[in-house]
Amino acid sequence: MQIQSFALGLRTVSGFLPYAKKLADDEIKFLWLLIPQQVKDDVSDDVWAYACNQRLLDPNPDKEQALHLQLLKYVYRTRDGQPAFDWGFKEDLPQRMSAGAVFQGQATQPMLSSVDNGPTHHLLQGLM
Repeated sequence: MQIQSFALGLRTVSGFLPYAKKLADDEIKFLWLLIPQQVKDDVSDDVWAYACNQRLLDPNPDKEQALHLQLLKYVYRTRDGQPAFDWGFKEDLPQRMSAGAVFQGQATQPMLSSVDNGPTHHLLQGLM
């Protein structure tokens, strides 16, 4: 994901949300610094656009969480209500993205391998 896409996504989504705080350029740049490099490498601009669209379609979003984390929950598996970057993308993300104009909902349980009882995302294989 490029910082320009990240910034545009945050501005666009917050612009459509009735009570969202409008983010200043410095705030967006700092949020960009908070995201792990692996997430920046893994999340394409298309995946980010999908996440932004899902937030706009969500009838019951988690409004207590920072906007960038809300968005990343639509593409990453979650743990304790947070995107679990170390667990990787939702296993069915390609199918979700193919029907991106429809709200997909949140799956909160990670996909666990029956062999090693750990996350099965390809980036994590061999780490657990």
